[in-house]
Amino acid sequence: MLIKDAMRGSSVLVEIEIQGQPVLISTQVIFGTSEGLLVNRIFIGDGDLIWRRPSTVTIQNKRDGKTYIFDAASIEPFETQYGFVHRIISNAEGLQKEMREAERMEVIRLGSVFSHGITYKAIVYDISATGIAVILDGNVHIKIGDNCSIRFTMGDSAEVLHAYEIDANVVRFFEVKGRVAMGCTVKYMPPGLLESLNHKESEKMLKAAMEADSDDVELNIDLNMDPNSIRIP
Repeated sequence: MLIKDAMRGSSVLVEIEIQGQPVLISTQVIFGTSEGLLVNRIFIGDGDLIWRRPSTVTIQNKRDGKTYIFDAASIEPFETQYGFVHRIISNAEGLQKEMREAERMEVIRLGSVFSHGITYKAIVYDISATGIAVILDGNVHIKIGDNCSIRFTMGDSAEVLHAYEIDANVVRFFEVKGRVAMGCTVKYMPPGLLESLNHKESEKMLKAAMEADSDDVELNIDLNMDPNSIRIP
């Protein structure tokens, strides 16, 4: 499939590299052109994404349900008579990719969710390259389709704590031990976060292998949102 033939509304995942760290950004197809693809406007921080280097674009095409990977030359804002969008410059033919669920990594960190001017206390439960799940506290005035910002910190001590903020879109709600939880697709993944989680997962696996004769690790989660109640013995 040529990139310009991607169907309107198809999901687009753009991967760029900033200071050696991969950054994933999601958007949707508007329509194809002779130069490539027009997609919904892409914001980075307070401005438009301008990327004049090679990048990788993954499209889940609505027409056939298949996923294709393309090489793009640049991604820039583009003004139309209806307003600004983004244009992905590429004449590439995509390589079909077998769809597999992105690997989810357990996080279990206290954080917050900000949406519609309201900040909710939350537990960030797990993260993948394309999604994030959180458990919320209190009455929730969020609905499917809403945008939100999910914030949390990771680290082993105050000296090495890193704050992360993920822009996401709510796609489903479910329940965890009587608490409201929600699953979101990731619109912007902070640089270095997935690498940090992968590193921690590797350390966990190594430690488990070296302590094979010890008791199984038990993860205790108290959903009272008390920071002292979330622990890994």
